[in-house]
Amino acid sequence: MCPLCCVFIPEACPEGLFGARCEELCDCGDNVSCHHVTGVCDCPLGWRGRRCEKACLPGFFGKNCASRCACPPGVPCHHVTGQCGCPPGLTGSGCEKPCLPGTFGEGCAHICQCSGATQECHPVTGACVCPPGFHGPSCQLECSPGWYGRDCERQCQCRNGGRCDTATGMCHCPAGFIGADCGTGCPAGRYGQDCAGLCPCGAGVPCHPVTGDCVCPPGRAGPACEQGCEKHRYGPGCQQRCSCRNGGLCDTADGSCSCAPGWTGKSCELECPPGWFGAACQLRCSCLHNATCEPATGTCRCPAGHYGPLCEHSCAPGFHGQGCRERCDCEHGAGCDPATGRCRCPPGLRGERCHTGCEEGTYGEGCQHLCDCPSGVPCDPATGRCLCPPGKTGPTCAADCRPSRFGPDCRLPCQCAPSSSYCNARNGQCLCLNGHTGATCREATQSLPPTRPPPPPEELWPVEE
Repeated sequence: MCPLCCVFIPEACPEGLFGARCEELCDCGDNVSCHHVTGVCDCPLGWRGRRCEKACLPGFFGKNCASRCACPPGVPCHHVTGQCGCPPGLTGSGCEKPCLPGTFGEGCAHICQCSGATQECHPVTGACVCPPGFHGPSCQLECSPGWYGRDCERQCQCRNGGRCDTATGMCHCPAGFIGADCGTGCPAGRYGQDCAGLCPCGAGVPCHPVTGDCVCPPGRAGPACEQGCEKHRYGPGCQQRCSCRNGGLCDTADGSCSCAPGWTGKSCELECPPGWFGAACQLRCSCLHNATCEPATGTCRCPAGHYGPLCEHSCAPGFHGQGCRERCDCEHGAGCDPATGRCRCPPGLRGERCHTGCEEGTYGEGCQHLCDCPSGVPCDPATGRCLCPPGKTGPTCAADCRPSRFGPDCRLPCQCAPSSSYCNARNGQCLCLNGHTGATCREATQSLPPTRPPPPPEELWPVEE
């Protein structure tokens, strides 16, 4: 057997690796290979240095910068080709540098004729490179409404009349709307710009998302829906007249009648039939000696607040007093004591008729409790829960929103793209990081050299995966 047949001829390492076992990485510039054994960079024409990061010295060009230029004195030569004089768009002793911003052409001697602050143009042709938000031959035209970005080629995504930033595509929402694309209406109880206004309408009553005007439900009236309908009136705006008779109570919302004891019928127009008495005529009389019972109470004189054969029945809801003939004079659906008629106000209301809400800073039954909220933050008059402003949450509104939440009491989910944006904890607007744009930062821009993003403002958070 030939001894040469046993000689091992090693294969070259894959590109980008070198060393005995091809485990070491080449430390050269982009698209520059290295020697598979030593790791020495194989510099392309016109470049030198340990990592091929330097152009040839003035007067030299070519492979390993070993060739000397043959140009007249004072005339540079191209560090790659050796051609005398720099081609349009390049400058420097070796023609290795592009024209400075604002210049172009042969010798970079021409000034860009572009509008705007950037004055950026193509280094060879001088064609204007418009910044985001502008277009036209000299970048003198702003984007038309509904368009944004470089050369105004991207269509805005704002909804509900939101105004689109011509440079970034960020949506500026009108009053009554929030979110990255202004697609979210104000939460219940909020109105105005960034939904920062607190509706003055009381618990359960909505307000107009733009103006804050209270939208009163049927049976309520007044600027803050704090008033009930006048007697014998009901419905939206209290415009309809009740048909209840014989002391029947009219539901201020739908006009239905709650009849006084001893009466029945749709309008309380029918007296109880013989042998029956009480609310809705549901009780059978049990008087002694076959006496006929009084249709309202069914018994003799009972103490105030009671009726029936043995005075064992309390007055029907909404009535009180001797013979249960007196109606409770309470508002907002509050009940009253069947004996005295004194209104029993639910939490968040006070006054003889439960017609007044709690004073600012108080809540609960009888408004006897003090709110435990920071200065300027109101609390729910019924529960005492702090009504946190946009960007804040927690029992006392001391906590900031989690990165993926925003808005009043941090109740809304951010719509910004994960890992490529910051979410404004107050209004949900997205601040895009490098390489992304649009209302939710899900659109890629033209490739740019990587840079470290600026730290977010205090009210912005990076969006979680």
